[in-house]
Amino acid sequence: MLTTLAVGSFVAREFRARCRSGCALPPVGSRRLAELAPPGQRFGYDLIVWVGLARYRQHLQRSEIQARLARRGIALSSGSLSALCERFLAALERLHWQRAPALRAALAQGYALHLDATSDRGKGGTFVCLDGVRNWVLHAVKIASENEHALRPAVEHTIAVFGDPLATVRDLSSALAKTLADTRQRGIPDLLCHYHFLAAVGKRLLDQDYASLRDRLARSGLRSRLRELLRATRGPAAGLREDLPALLLWLLEGTAHKHPSYPFALPHLDFYRRCASFPTERDRRLPTPRTPGEQAVLRQVDTALADLRWLQRPAPVAQRLQHRWQLFCELRDVLRLSAQDLPHGQSPAPASPSQAALAHALQALAADLKHYHQALRQRVQDRHDNGQPDPPAALVLDYLDRYGEQLCGHPVVRDPSGRVVAVVARTNNVLEQFFASAKQGMRRRLGRAHLGRDMEDQPAQAAFVANLRDPDYVRIVCGSLDQLPQAFAALERPIASNPPRLQRSNRDASLRRRNRAWEQAATQGPPPASSAHHIASTTDL
Repeated sequence: MLTTLAVGSFVAREFRARCRSGCALPPVGSRRLAELAPPGQRFGYDLIVWVGLARYRQHLQRSEIQARLARRGIALSSGSLSALCERFLAALERLHWQRAPALRAALAQGYALHLDATSDRGKGGTFVCLDGVRNWVLHAVKIASENEHALRPAVEHTIAVFGDPLATVRDLSSALAKTLADTRQRGIPDLLCHYHFLAAVGKRLLDQDYASLRDRLARSGLRSRLRELLRATRGPAAGLREDLPALLLWLLEGTAHKHPSYPFALPHLDFYRRCASFPTERDRRLPTPRTPGEQAVLRQVDTALADLRWLQRPAPVAQRLQHRWQLFCELRDVLRLSAQDLPHGQSPAPASPSQAALAHALQALAADLKHYHQALRQRVQDRHDNGQPDPPAALVLDYLDRYGEQLCGHPVVRDPSGRVVAVVARTNNVLEQFFASAKQGMRRRLGRAHLGRDMEDQPAQAAFVANLRDPDYVRIVCGSLDQLPQAFAALERPIASNPPRLQRSNRDASLRRRNRAWEQAATQGPPPASSAHHIASTTDL
């Protein structure tokens, strides 16, 4: 029984022609049947593509896919659906590499190789090599951890297939720095993401004092007390002016605007500043005369703030933090990294500048950074000569000494007339946004919020599905999405009926299988002698 999307389920009977002379030529089968389905399989190419796109491009849940197919008279079990998804991803990866020469020709003007991985805190994940000019995923592999041994083969294979990039763009990972040592020696610029560079500097500057201030605020219980007062003052029954709960809400949340992530915003320091300025804001927002109820609430706020001031005196910590924050903002202003340049959900500018304007802006930024670097060096030296060392400024200077050259020199892509058509991006936002989009799609597909293990176990081949949103990529690999089934059918090796399982678990998969085998053996009695000998020998390793 063969099931295709176009026809449904039907019995396919194939007659094979064989040479009567007894030659060694294989029998000739039906070309039309070979175009409909892989050899020996029950599901057609069009159904494989439809299920794969529904799952990984439209991010439909299993039940939604099954319901839509049921309306077309096709019943698909969960196991069959999973098998079709695996075949789709495996075929898409093979199609990508089979069309690699044509893709390389399309990259002839140059491409920017952005590198990053989803691994978090030493866990495994997916390492992605992406062209930042066209946003094409060039390579994706599973890694057990982010180390040179795992990353180097992927980078070398990508460059071998698609040619030398204009530049590489990455974070401050030491593993990637070692991986790209050879490309640096060949003169390929190894650029650092400005966002990751600033984040690293900010965390080194702020972490210790910011954690101290955060802990002291938490021990004071001030926020909890203010929230209780806010709940008590809401509503007409309280008999208070609306300005009072508004004042308490301002004290808790400020202007309530969405702030970027730490260290590009310091909400705990902002809260402490609001606490310090509360008397002034109280008199401005809630002028006298005040009702007895209002006076009682304000006395409770004053008592809570006094308890905070006496809790191991956080003022010196806040002052040090303020000095370091100003230094961080100074560096950020030189690098001109606005909220729009951060990777986490900021909306783009209303009118994006031209590529030529971006190239000019990067040249001006490089000049400003060089001037700031020299001025900072002189500032640190002057303070040292006067016996007043400035460790925060010296820390920023150390980062600029080590990484300053990798923050500048972004190549441009020009057309035959010399016009600038693209500039290598100064951040790795293209990959950060790629991973964020992948996580959003996975959350829709799986129907749950916490995706740490799911991101770790998703097959690397799923990254290639994002390429199918680009018309130029689709045209090169298959012509159109409607022709993707025919492209799968024309692959050099047809899709196997029992293909090797795609790699999902990054580490310890074999160890987990061994534990399950031991557990099964324990419940079913002692294993055969050969199996017992095998287990004993492997445990000695």
